[in-house]
Amino acid sequence: MKKQYHWLNRQKKVLNGQAGQMTMKLTTKDGIIRIGILVYPGCLRSGAVLPLDVFTIANTLAGIRPAGSKPVQFEAFWVSARGDIMQEVSGLHFQARDIYTQMHTQELDALMVPGVDHKDNQQLDDLLNALAPEQALMESYLQQDRLLISSCSSTSLLARTGKLDGRRATTSWWLSAYFRKNFPQVLLEADELIVQDGKLVSSGGVTSYIDLSLWLVGHFAGEELRQMTAKILVVDANRNSQAPYVAKAIMQDQGHAVIERARRWLNKRLDQHWTMADLASYCNVSQRTLLRRFQESMKLSPTHYVQQLRVERAKALLETTRLSLEDITARCGYEDVSSFSKIFKQWAQVTPKDYRRRFGLRF
Repeated sequence: MKKQYHWLNRQKKVLNGQAGQMTMKLTTKDGIIRIGILVYPGCLRSGAVLPLDVFTIANTLAGIRPAGSKPVQFEAFWVSARGDIMQEVSGLHFQARDIYTQMHTQELDALMVPGVDHKDNQQLDDLLNALAPEQALMESYLQQDRLLISSCSSTSLLARTGKLDGRRATTSWWLSAYFRKNFPQVLLEADELIVQDGKLVSSGGVTSYIDLSLWLVGHFAGEELRQMTAKILVVDANRNSQAPYVAKAIMQDQGHAVIERARRWLNKRLDQHWTMADLASYCNVSQRTLLRRFQESMKLSPTHYVQQLRVERAKALLETTRLSLEDITARCGYEDVSSFSKIFKQWAQVTPKDYRRRFGLRF
């Protein structure tokens, strides 16, 4: 007890010195941030358990802030989309709240979806096919202005809803080839540890659950509390990339290194002008070699690849923002609305007529 007392005093001194810089992003009047963790058959058990420990430590630190600080507490609990209050996962039993009867999704400030436990791509496909209730819940939840947090292989489940098309996301690095093959319209940034695009947040491998939980602490309660919680957990609060952990030899269906390098470069420049010479120089190959390898791997040229991604990005911005058509055109790397309209009509999976009716567009 004496050691614990001294530990709390040390943390209180630190927080006293930082209290003036603490910024709060509360969305609830009572200062309670409600985090639902979706448990389901086949989910990774660590993804359902680790976040609770992070939030518990954050609550302890938040409770010893100096008088006058804005109070904040995280309430994390398990939820189910299947009506099963006691959810069994690989021998562990989770007392989950039936999200359709015990509560409403509007009560949540964020919904976290643990990864899918699988051995290979085929098993992942089979498990994703069996998660229709969870996918339906995610689609329903996304109609609200709330954070949805996917991680590792659960980003594939989110991608199946189509809500990631034209948006940035990440997943476990060793699933990058699988993800790109199945969800080519998503702007995958496989080297990144955490990627936020609007209300959608995704992360990489298994232990990134801790990073995601810390991200939520920072998002709702401020950077200082996030940093202090990370220190208590003995976690690097500043890591932001999966690159140091990538083992190229075991990446599933790994594409040519040149193509992967080219795609990452292009994905980050959808709103910029670029030339084939710039891309070839970055990839350290000739333009001719780059075009040939890109065509062999992607079945289209780099120019057409970027056009396709820009159209998907435009669709996502049209559906989720109130930006003008001119602003969207600029964010997709074009200066002239008329020129982009022609490309949009060529590549969009929905008819331009549908978009005219839904968004009042004049093309």
